[in-house]
Amino acid sequence: MKLKNKILSIVALSVLTQVAYAVPFTFEGRSLGMGGVATATADLATAAWANPAMLTNQRPDDDFSLLIGIGAFLRDNDDLITDIDDYQAADERRQTATNSGDVDGERVALLEMAEVINRIEGKDMAVDFSGLAAMGIAFDSFSMAISIRADAIGAGTVTDLACELNVDPGCDLVQFEQEVTSDTKNILNIEGVLATEFGVSFAKAFQLADRKLSVGIKPKLVDLQAITFRESIKTVDGLDSLTDQNNKSDLGTFTTIDLGLAYDVTESFRLGLNIRNLLTDEFDLGGTVLNFDTEARLGLAYHNRLVTVAVDYDLIENKPLLANPVFDDLKTQYLAVGAEFNAFDFMQLRVGARKNVASGVPDGAKDTAITAGIGFWLGFNLDIAAIYTDNSVGAFLQTGFRF
Repeated sequence: MKLKNKILSIVALSVLTQVAYAVPFTFEGRSLGMGGVATATADLATAAWANPAMLTNQRPDDDFSLLIGIGAFLRDNDDLITDIDDYQAADERRQTATNSGDVDGERVALLEMAEVINRIEGKDMAVDFSGLAAMGIAFDSFSMAISIRADAIGAGTVTDLACELNVDPGCDLVQFEQEVTSDTKNILNIEGVLATEFGVSFAKAFQLADRKLSVGIKPKLVDLQAITFRESIKTVDGLDSLTDQNNKSDLGTFTTIDLGLAYDVTESFRLGLNIRNLLTDEFDLGGTVLNFDTEARLGLAYHNRLVTVAVDYDLIENKPLLANPVFDDLKTQYLAVGAEFNAFDFMQLRVGARKNVASGVPDGAKDTAITAGIGFWLGFNLDIAAIYTDNSVGAFLQTGFRF
């Protein structure tokens, strides 16, 4: 099985196994279908992650909500997985040629393997697994939610590359062939973090200039575990090692706070602001430092009974939750737009787009992502969403109920 197909299978399996002991993510099914917008469009069920102030935004007859969801995302902005597949395919051809005594075929395959190694330097990929659960309750004077989420974030890059023939000093034909075909060179390094978050959100609505102003806070406890493993691109066959307990180490637990604001500019327009991780922290990974930084997002939404249209923008660039500086080009600063069309409260159709406008990221990371989703009310909620670009793919599934 090709590595890309293997990884997609592992992603799906790992989400289901991760959610069993820790459940996550900035996105959930409704917002992902709308391009990731949520800061000014979330409701009692989803505000715990999007903007705690939006807990006051519930349907008139809904005072309780329960939501459970899982999702998976794969980003390969540099086509690293394709390169690894190409290397392994060339190695298979080399071994076949060797076994049949085809000297020319063996040499051609060896050069193809070397060509892959030459272009693989500095490339990276990322895999996210996520799951979530939240319970929201609206009282007469305030609203609250209890939520739990876990983000399993992994990124990989290849190091310890084989020498380049006639370029690197001392790289003769014998050393070149040994290193190109060695299973101790050309190492895929995977670094990951499992962040488990438990939070309790509170929100209250006030009147400002005869308009509704909602203020929300979310104190939360975050537990972090590091995930690391190394394997040659010659033998790697998926990312199932991300879920191996032997590759995990505890980093510690800390507390922080999210702050949210939402203001109804008119009956149909709303502004939202979400500031996450007001209290920051850092963790020593033995030579590198993992920073848990503050994030801020602004949102504007237009809404009526039939349609919701919104735009969200990250006010600052967000570094990946990874310590190794080689993964800094995985940083993000999203500009997202999305819409939801409501059909008699029974079905909702969602579309959206999202673009990473952060500086210094690969061209593939700047591609506009297209999203789509659908929601049903069948006596319970069912939301399905997907996101796609030429270099990334993801999906989210969630269910719940409200009354």
